Amino acid sequence: MNKMNSIGDDDTDVGEHAQPDNEVRILRRIAPLDEWPITNAIGPDGPVIAVIDTETEGLDPETDRVIEIAAALVKTDAEGRITGIIDKIYGLQDPGRPLPAKIKTLTGLSDERLQGRSIDIDKMTVFLCRADALLAHGARFDAGFCRRLLPGIAHLPWVCTLNDIDWLGHQFDGRALGHLLCQQGLYAPKAHTAGDDVTAAINLAATVLPNGRTVLAEALANARTTSVRVDAEGPTYGARGELKRRGYSFDWQRKSWSIETSEFHADYEHSWIDRHFPQIRVSKTPITWHERHC
Repeated sequence: MNKMNSIGDDDTDVGEHAQPDNEVRILRRIAPLDEWPITNAIGPDGPVIAVIDTETEGLDPETDRVIEIAAALVKTDAEGRITGIIDKIYGLQDPGRPLPAKIKTLTGLSDERLQGRSIDIDKMTVFLCRADALLAHGARFDAGFCRRLLPGIAHLPWVCTLNDIDWLGHQFDGRALGHLLCQQGLYAPKAHTAGDDVTAAINLAATVLPNGRTVLAEALANARTTSVRVDAEGPTYGARGELKRRGYSFDWQRKSWSIETSEFHADYEHSWIDRHFPQIRVSKTPITWHERHC
């Protein structure tokens, strides 16, 4: 994690109120996009990334509507550093029905503010298609809504700073956006809006992990790696306990127990199921960053 500033240069006791370095940490405000510090990158350019966030009236992309969307195009270098902000876009949409009270509280949006507003689909599509990939913190949620709202971006791959990073393996103890920022020595002062979350996600992506790579570099590398989804189908009731212990989760859409893993471990999972539960059917599906967060 990024080193966090502490009060005092060493652990020397300078009085009864002195505190060791590891007891005080200072959090710095995230950088606004209009004040983004340009990194003095040396070497070739990296991909252009569209960092995106949506606020919705509910959790189901098939029935609920996007009410707010924000995105920013960021320029990167080959080392995964964010070297500049290219452009930004924002939109509000009237869902045509009153917002639930919880959504009003969460987003700060109101029926009055959304009344008569609509997202310019063509403009938003053209903007996002300037990117080589889309990035969100919790991309599965945003991707589901964006693909329905903006079918013209279906060809773009997704990167997820929530799930494409092994946060636990890097000694982080949580994965919420605000919590991760705090562990990297930063804080986001504003409310939970799409624009604020885009700014927060860009700041998180620019921070450095304990291995010396930026969050963006690691997320991109992991997202680009093809994995394999193992699906266990059929009479799985008696095996559900063992499957859970091995990390499988139940996918209600496919009606199967699934796990995403490497090609080698996918073969091992297949043989393990064949040995212990021969009645279960196993299928293996390659997963790229075009399908992973669908």
